[in-house]
Amino acid sequence: MTQEKKLNKLQSVILLLLIISAVAVCIRLKTGGPMIGLFTSWIIIYLFCKIFKINFDQVINGGYDAVRMVVPTLCLLMAIGVMIGTWLQSGTIATIIVGGLKLINPSWLLPLTLIFCAVLSIVTGTSYGSVGSAGVAMMAIGNAMGIHPGMVAGAVICGAMFGDKLSPLSDTTNLAPAVAGSKLSDHVRSMLWTTLPPFVISLILFTILGFMQTGGGYSAGDLNIYVEALNGEFRLGFVTLIPAVLIIVLLLAKVNAVVALGLSALAAGAVSWFYQGASLQSIIRIAYNGYSTGIEEAVLKSILNRGGMGSMLQYVAIISFAVGMGGMLDKLGVLDNILSVIVGGIRNDGTLITATLLVGYVTSLISCSQPMAHVLTGRLMAPIFKQRKIAPEILSRCLEDAGTLCGPMIPWHGYCVYMSGTLGVAWAVFFPYLFLLYLTPFFSILYGFTGISVKHLDTEKEESI
Repeated sequence: MTQEKKLNKLQSVILLLLIISAVAVCIRLKTGGPMIGLFTSWIIIYLFCKIFKINFDQVINGGYDAVRMVVPTLCLLMAIGVMIGTWLQSGTIATIIVGGLKLINPSWLLPLTLIFCAVLSIVTGTSYGSVGSAGVAMMAIGNAMGIHPGMVAGAVICGAMFGDKLSPLSDTTNLAPAVAGSKLSDHVRSMLWTTLPPFVISLILFTILGFMQTGGGYSAGDLNIYVEALNGEFRLGFVTLIPAVLIIVLLLAKVNAVVALGLSALAAGAVSWFYQGASLQSIIRIAYNGYSTGIEEAVLKSILNRGGMGSMLQYVAIISFAVGMGGMLDKLGVLDNILSVIVGGIRNDGTLITATLLVGYVTSLISCSQPMAHVLTGRLMAPIFKQRKIAPEILSRCLEDAGTLCGPMIPWHGYCVYMSGTLGVAWAVFFPYLFLLYLTPFFSILYGFTGISVKHLDTEKEESI
C-alpha cells in the first residue's frame, strides 16, 4: 500500500455519485433521514480504499480531524436542546408568545424577525446565538399567529447570517480575510457591496409575504384562547424572562456560547423550581427529554412539545458523519480533482469570481464545514487572484458570499442541521425563503463581470500616485 496514493478524476466522480445515491435513497424513502446514507458513505469510502490499495487508516484519520473541528457545534446543538426544554418549562417561551401576540402585528412579523435577528447577530457576532434565542422566540410567535413556519424560519436565518457575515466579532468574518491575506476593515467594507442590496431586497420580499400571509382569507384563530391556555399552564411575568435576558447579556459579553446557553438553562431551571413549582427530577427529565404540555390546543402543542438534549442527537449524528466524510474525501484527493475542473474555465474577472463561488459551494457540499470551505477555497484561488492583481478583499468577500452563506442551503451541512433542529422546521420548508443567501452570490457575479467594486492592485497604485 502507498500512503500518498489518491484517487484520479474518474474514480473521484464515481465515488461521489455512489455517496450521493446512498444519501438520496435514504431521503427519498423517508427512512432514517440522511444520517444512514452518510454513515454508508464511510463504508463506501472504505471499499474504495481497499479496491485501489489506499491506506484507509490515513484516510479515516482525516475524517476524525475534520470531526474535531465541529465538536463545538455538536456541543452547541445539545446545549440548545437543553435550553429550549428548560425555557419551555419555566414559562419563558410562553411569556414571549403572549407578549408577541399582544404587541406584534402579524403583518409585520416577518420583516421584524429579519431585522431583530440581524441586529442581534451583528452585536453578538454569532448566528448560532441569534437563532437559538431570538429565532426560537420568533418561531413560537409566528406559529401561534398562523404564519407559514418556513417564512418565519427563512427570515430568522437570513437575519442571523447577515450579522454573522458582517460582524467583526464573527469567526468567519475574521477567518476569511486571514485566509485571503486582506485587512479586516477592507474585508467588511468590500462585503457591504454584496450584502446590503440583498438584505434590502429580502426585507421588501418578507414585508410583501407578511401582508400576503395576513390578507384575504387569513385567520390566526382566536389569539385570546392561546393567551388563556398559556396563562392556565404557566405563571407568566417578568421573572420568566430572566433566562432570555441572561442569554442575550452573556452573548453580548462574549461569553462562550455553550457556557452562555448552559447558564441560561440553569436560570430557567431555577425559575421552574422557585416560580413554577416544578420538582428537580422533572427539570432534569425535561432537560433531556423535552417538554410535554397538557394543553389540548393543536397549535400550542406543536410549539410546546419539543426541546431536550435527546431531540438533538440525530442532528449530532448527521453532522458527525457528514463532516467526517468530507475530511476523508479531502484526504483521497477528491476535492482537488473536482476543483481543478472548475478552475480550468477561468478567462476574466467575472469567470474567476464565478469559479471561486462554485469552489466555495463544492467545498461546502463535501466538507460540510465553513472553516474547511474557506481554507480549501482560499488555498486554491489565492494564487489566481494574485496573478490577476485583484485585491485580496475581493477573494475574502467571495469566500464569505459562498462558503459562509451556503451552509443553511445544504441539508447535511452543520449550519443547516443546526438551523433545522433549533427552529423545528425541515430544510425543504424554509429553503425557498432564504432570499439573502440566493441573492448575495448573484450580486457578487454581477460585480465580477461589470467591474463594479472589484479593485485591482495596479489601479489602486496608479490612483495614489
